Amino acid sequence: MIRADAVAAVLRPWLGAAFIAGCDICERAAVLMSGFDSANGSLEGLAADLNALVFRTLRSGTRGDMRVLLDDGRVIRVRLDDVDQMADEALYLALRCLPRSAWQYARLRQFAMTHESLSALRALYVDFTSFQTEDELRLIARTARSCHPPYRWRGWLGEQD
Repeated sequence: MIRADAVAAVLRPWLGAAFIAGCDICERAAVLMSGFDSANGSLEGLAADLNALVFRTLRSGTRGDMRVLLDDGRVIRVRLDDVDQMADEALYLALRCLPRSAWQYARLRQFAMTHESLSALRALYVDFTSFQTEDELRLIARTARSCHPPYRWRGWLGEQD
């Protein structure tokens, strides 16, 4: 089960504590991800649903302005790329809960190869390590480093192989 406070920890740097406290985005995202059927559910669908939830909540919560007050006092306008990234960051909370099986590994790998999801790469690298060779792990690390900014991978992937 995914907890709302775990979702809040992921979204707080992007949206600020004030926005998170003023809406139910964390609770709704936690319910969405906790209700995901890992046997039959679509990873693509879950990612799209999270993205839509973040966008709609942000748009309605800011009355279309898309500006939020961050914890450091800055007011920023959230871009659509930011919405995609924060939804993907939250997606990892669900991906790390997938059962460790060859079938789930293959499914997650296919998703990672067809979508720009750093969370899918992270789940492969961190949570499905035993299903991969050292060369595959190096390739995942190289892909994450070259395709995503360091602030997104630095916490779980070192600077070097």
